[in-house]
Amino acid sequence: MRTRSKLLTLLAAVAVLAVAVGTANAGRFSTSEQRFRITWSSFELGGFTELIRCRVTLEGSFHSRSFAKVAEALVGYITGGTIAHPCTGGEQWLFNGREVQNGTTLANTLPWHLRYESFSGSLPNITELSFKVVGMRLLRESELFGIRLRCTYTTTAAEPFRGPWRRNTTSRVVTEFELGGAVRSESGGGCPTSNFIGTGPITTPAGGSITVTLI
Repeated sequence: MRTRSKLLTLLAAVAVLAVAVGTANAGRFSTSEQRFRITWSSFELGGFTELIRCRVTLEGSFHSRSFAKVAEALVGYITGGTIAHPCTGGEQWLFNGREVQNGTTLANTLPWHLRYESFSGSLPNITELSFKVVGMRLLRESELFGIRLRCTYTTTAAEPFRGPWRRNTTSRVVTEFELGGAVRSESGGGCPTSNFIGTGPITTPAGGSITVTLI
């Protein structure tokens, strides 16, 4: 009996070790859905005398249902973006080929790049996956010390929007995307460097949940 007990203990230890080694070697993330939508009820811009707050929705897709844990890898595109007007504290428009500002339709700079950056937590209990959004272009209009400013911002590799997809470790469902960053204006004329920040839920375009697992 004692020998059998030792054998069972040894087999259990080997099984645990095998799982640990497999997890450590896991080099890719797998998503249950390839397409996603994030809606920020209040995507904020600081840097003016008032915060500009807008409801912003972005949609995009991963290149495939799995991607490597490689920093800076281009894993998908943001393929659509909309803003619900009016905003508060000022106005904001996206360069999506549909937004009209002062009678002029803004250019379309889509798609914008989605780059994987890193993860947080201990494998396999990942709590966050961090991404960068590069190439996103916005036009903001507001006042700074009584002067009306129209300022254009484009996120770059050096000044991206970045932030985590937060993940429930039990259900593996990603719950929200906190996106933000400090971006210098390309407009000049007194336009300030602005801080953008917003947190919104992640779903499929139809409103379903998305899970992320290690493979």
